[in-house]
Amino acid sequence: MIIKRDRDPRRNWPKKIVKRNTPVIGERRERTIVRRSPGRGVEPPRGGDNGRGGMGGWFPHFRKRWLILASTVAVLGSVLGAGVWVYQSPFFEVTHITVKGNQTVSTDSIVTAANVLGESMFNADLAGAQRALYGLPLVSSVKIDRSWPHTLTITVQERQPWGTWQQDGVSYTIDREGVVLGTKPAPPGSPVIVSAEPGSHVQGDRVDYQAVTAAAEIYEKLPGQLGTTVTNVAFLPGKGVEVTTADNQTALLGDSSSIPYKLAVWAAVAKQAANQKLNYTTIDLRYGNRPVLQ
Repeated sequence: MIIKRDRDPRRNWPKKIVKRNTPVIGERRERTIVRRSPGRGVEPPRGGDNGRGGMGGWFPHFRKRWLILASTVAVLGSVLGAGVWVYQSPFFEVTHITVKGNQTVSTDSIVTAANVLGESMFNADLAGAQRALYGLPLVSSVKIDRSWPHTLTITVQERQPWGTWQQDGVSYTIDREGVVLGTKPAPPGSPVIVSAEPGSHVQGDRVDYQAVTAAAEIYEKLPGQLGTTVTNVAFLPGKGVEVTTADNQTALLGDSSSIPYKLAVWAAVAKQAANQKLNYTTIDLRYGNRPVLQ
């Protein structure tokens, strides 16, 4: 609401123009551009270089990251190249092989069977070399070690003579596993197994393992069970192991199962026969606790 009041005509003040510093609405004023250096606590202007967009501030960061990435790739490439060179370098070829533990098998035979000379120390097939060495008849165990930069050490353990296997009039020396080692004499006092089988054997063959196992237990345990010694252990096809003692008793044991039990039954029967003054020359123990005397 506008209210008009009457004014005193005598009080007619002259009009004055007052200039104020406050800008008038719509007035265009001069702009002053002030360039400030970004300092601590002052955030640089966003939006690029001098307000011309985003590329001005983004490009230096991109260039820095690209240089870091390029440097990293160059270093990795150098390392990879050096690794490939080392991997393929003839300096790391197998040029020397040291053989230990062999007494019967020649060093040349072991080196030839291993077949790793000239291979790379990094990827030489040592597992294949071990399998090949196990194929040698007299080798029981094999160990291969790397000695950088170009030497392999092969340590073998040879099979040891344990007893004699007689067949068709030929005495073959065997180890505890029944592997034929040759025809050289076995150690004095070692077990002797006489086989009734026909045929012959060569080095590396295996004789009947059950007969060897049974003979080993018989030679070890029979003297303590019966108070006598073993004079002969025979292997009869279809019947198994037959034992002859120093007091001219013969026992048919069959296969290699339950040898300690069969010997215990034999000792009990021998004690009972002595008490009853019974004479026998042969006892059949193939049927467990039902021995047959003859």
